[in-house]
Amino acid sequence: MTEASEGAAARPAVRPLVAWSVLAVASVGVLLSGAELMVVAIALPSIVVDFGGWADLARVSWIINAYLLAFVVAMPLAGRTADLWGARRLYVIALLLFAAGSLVSGLSPLGGPQVGISWLIAARVIQGLGGGALVPLSMSLAAHLFEGRVRAAALGLEGAATFIGMAVGPAYGAWVLLNVSLPIPGLAVAPWQWIFLLNVPIAIIVLLAIYVVAGAVETPRHSGRPDLLGAVLLSIALLSGVAALSEAGRLGWADPLVIAGLALAVLVIGAFVVYERSARAPLIEIGIFRVRRFTAANAVSLLTGYTLATAIIGGPVFVNRVLNGGAAESAVALTALTLAIAIGAIVGGLLSAVFGERPITLLGVAATSVALWLALAWSAQTGLDRLGRDLSLFGIGFGLTISPRATAAVAAAGASAYGVASALLQVFRTIGMSVGLALLTSIGQSRIDELSALINDPTRRNALVVSLHHPEFVGVDPNTSLALVDLLERWSRGQAADVLRQVMTIALGVALVTLVPALFLGGREPRPVAMEPATPAALPPR
Repeated sequence: MTEASEGAAARPAVRPLVAWSVLAVASVGVLLSGAELMVVAIALPSIVVDFGGWADLARVSWIINAYLLAFVVAMPLAGRTADLWGARRLYVIALLLFAAGSLVSGLSPLGGPQVGISWLIAARVIQGLGGGALVPLSMSLAAHLFEGRVRAAALGLEGAATFIGMAVGPAYGAWVLLNVSLPIPGLAVAPWQWIFLLNVPIAIIVLLAIYVVAGAVETPRHSGRPDLLGAVLLSIALLSGVAALSEAGRLGWADPLVIAGLALAVLVIGAFVVYERSARAPLIEIGIFRVRRFTAANAVSLLTGYTLATAIIGGPVFVNRVLNGGAAESAVALTALTLAIAIGAIVGGLLSAVFGERPITLLGVAATSVALWLALAWSAQTGLDRLGRDLSLFGIGFGLTISPRATAAVAAAGASAYGVASALLQVFRTIGMSVGLALLTSIGQSRIDELSALINDPTRRNALVVSLHHPEFVGVDPNTSLALVDLLERWSRGQAADVLRQVMTIALGVALVTLVPALFLGGREPRPVAMEPATPAALPPR
C-alpha cells in the first residue's frame, strides 16, 4: 500500500480549522520544552550558589545533562507508542510529566543543599522525559492531521516551535530572575525556582486548550504492545553513547571511560538490531532503513545536527573568547541564530509544499555551507553585526531543511509509523550535535592546554614575545607586567580565532557532504516493509 493511500485510510476526518488549532496548541508545549533546553543555563549560577558553590562541577553539570539525556531517550519510545495508542492522549501524559518534573524541580531546595542538588537532577530527568516526548508526539499529530503539500507547512511550523523556544529561553530566564519573586506561604522561594514553577500554570493552560480544541481528536491506534525490551536496549545505547560523547571533549577520546561508553553503545545497538529483526512488534522496523528517502532524511538530520552544534556553541564562544564580549553579546548572537532557524523552518515548510523536499533541502544545506565559509574569515576585528549576519544565514539554511526531511521521513514510513519516524529524526540530530560538540570541545581543550603550557614556561614565553616583535618583554614575569598580560591576551585571542576557524572548516566539510543524502530526498518509492495495519479509532463527527 502506498503512503498516500495508507494515510488517507488512517487519517482522522478533522476540519482544517480544528486541525490548525490542534497544531497551534501542541506547538506551545514543544516551545516550552525547547525553552527549557536553554533557560536553565541562564539560571545555573544562581542555582549553584544556593547549593553550595561550584566545588562539585562534575555533579553540577548534570543539572543540564540529565534533562538532555532524558530528552533524547524519551523520543523513540514516545514516537512508537504514539503509533500504537494515539498521539493526542500521549501528548497530554507527556505534558503532565513535564509539568510534574517542573514542579518538583522548583521545590528542590526543600531537601537542603546536600539533598537539593540530587533532588533537582532527578526532577530534571522527569522533566526531560516529558519534554522529549512532546517533540515526536506533536510531529506525529501534524503528520496525521495534514496531508500533501499542507503537511509540509505544518511540519515546518512544528519544527520551528523548538527553536523559537530556544531563542526566547535565555531572555525569558533572565526576565524571571530579575522580575519574578513571588512569595509562597510557608516556603522560601528563590527567583530561579520560578523558572521551573511558572511552567506548571503554562502547562495547565495548554492542557485545557488541548481538551477544548482536540477533545475528540485522536490519531489512529494500532494493535500491539510497546516493545519494552527494544526500548530498554535503545535507551542504554543512547545513554552510554551520548554521555560518552559529552565527556569526550573534557576527558579526551582515548580516556577509558569514553572508550567504554562508546563500545557499550555499539555493542548494545548491535544487540538491538538483531532483536528488532525478530521481534513481533518492534520498536523500530529496521527494514525501513532500506527505503532511500527515509535513510536520506535521517542522514541529513545527523549531519546538519553536527553543523548546528558547531554554530550554536562556536558562535557564542567566539563572541566571548575572541571579541571579549559578555553574556549580553553572546545572547544576541545566539538569538540571531535560533530565531533565524525558526523563520527558516516556517519558510521551508511553505516552500517545500510548493517545490518539493529535495530542492529546498539542497537550498538550505547550500546556505549553511556559505555561512560556514563566511565564518572562516572571522577574526578579532570581526564586528558583532557581521557575526550575527553569518549566524542568521546559517540559521535560515538549517531551518529550511527541517520540514523537507520530516516530510520525506514520515511519507516513507507510512501512517502506521509517523511517530517513530518523527522521533528518529530528532534522535539522529541529537547524536550529530553530540559528536559536533565533543569534537569542538576536544579541539578547543587541547589547544587551551598547549597555550597554557607555553605561557607558563619562561623559555617558550620568551621565544613567543620575540616572535611577536616585543623583545623588551624577555625575562619579564606576567604577574608584574600588565603590558605583557595585554600582549599575551591579544595573542591568545588570535589563537582562539584560529581554533574556531579550524572547527568551522570541519563543519563546512560536513555541510558539503550533506548535499549527497539531500539529493535522495525526492521522488516516491514503495516501502519494502510494512508496519502493522492501521485500525483507526472511531471519531465522533466534527
